[in-house]
Amino acid sequence: MGNHKRLLTIVRWPLGGIRTYMRYVYQHLGPDWQVTILAADVQESAALQEDAKLVGAELILAPASSLGFLWTVFRTLAQGRHDLIQSQGFISAITTCLANVFFRKSHVLTVHGVLEDRLLQGFKGRLKRLVTNWAICSVDVVYAVSEDILEHVRQKVPCLAGSKVKQIAIMNGIEPQMFLGSRKPGEFRRRHDLGSDLFLFGFLGRFMPQKGFDKIIEALARLEKFSVPCDYRLVAVGSGDYRSQYEALAMQKEVSHRIVFLPFQHDVASVYQDLDAVVMPSNWEACPLQPMEALISGVPVITSDCIGLREVVRNTPAIVVSNGNPEGLAIAMHNLMRFDQGDHFEAFRKEAALRFDVLKTAKNIETLFKRTLKRR
Repeated sequence: MGNHKRLLTIVRWPLGGIRTYMRYVYQHLGPDWQVTILAADVQESAALQEDAKLVGAELILAPASSLGFLWTVFRTLAQGRHDLIQSQGFISAITTCLANVFFRKSHVLTVHGVLEDRLLQGFKGRLKRLVTNWAICSVDVVYAVSEDILEHVRQKVPCLAGSKVKQIAIMNGIEPQMFLGSRKPGEFRRRHDLGSDLFLFGFLGRFMPQKGFDKIIEALARLEKFSVPCDYRLVAVGSGDYRSQYEALAMQKEVSHRIVFLPFQHDVASVYQDLDAVVMPSNWEACPLQPMEALISGVPVITSDCIGLREVVRNTPAIVVSNGNPEGLAIAMHNLMRFDQGDHFEAFRKEAALRFDVLKTAKNIETLFKRTLKRR
């Protein structure tokens, strides 16, 4: 016990990519680390409990209310059991900084997103900006999950330039073995009654403006005017508050018959095995895992060139559409149906597995954590 280093990770919203990040990274931190995950008790808590067991972490579920969450963080820090804090995202960092004023534990902020100007307008928005900037400049380390995001934070938070805060980028990674096996398609299609003759495009993620799902609907509307060589569907796998709006938009654009909406799938590797292509026209990303998963699976990927995403797909066979514009998406989707490009992506699988291996990510994170503890 004496040699163990105790990490407390604070997660205000343990959803989507952040939850996946923890599952991939924490199981590879090494035997010297004991991890406690303190997270808000939300819809995905059951899945988070399974993840915590998988990585051998203690899980503390806190009330989802702001005050309840802050009080749980304060009480946990007051126990003095942890050596290092990792906040997952800006909101988590603000809460942690408020509680940590009394304890001054070493604190690493991991940045998984952007500071959206639309959310920082008006009096309340300016107050949020001040509090967020204070928190960012109060931690010991700002660790961004891509170079794009680190540069974004530097531009948006001027106080970083003159601060003593260490700033570093460590790209995300995934477990390549999950996606490297020989492709054995059929199970996912059979389960959801999707015929083997269909060309399946896939969208995997949360239904929210950031992900650009409305662009895919617009692209499908344009694709209806093309002469295509086969029947096709878009499998939209995920959850989110905007799903009903996108269903209404698809009906308005008369492409509802082309889209199959499905809930979150636990066995995502089997989904990729039955997809002919993945479409990802995001408006922004931090360092998305989905293109890594698709490239290691050998599935053609169509993406936008937005922040974060462009960094992941650089120097890969991915088909990049400027701004993810619907016309460009439609052309790219049409070309994939007409011309088989699978060989290019199949040949890239091993290189993708080496490039995106989470073992490298975890090793760099562990080195960062140890150096942060030594700074105090």
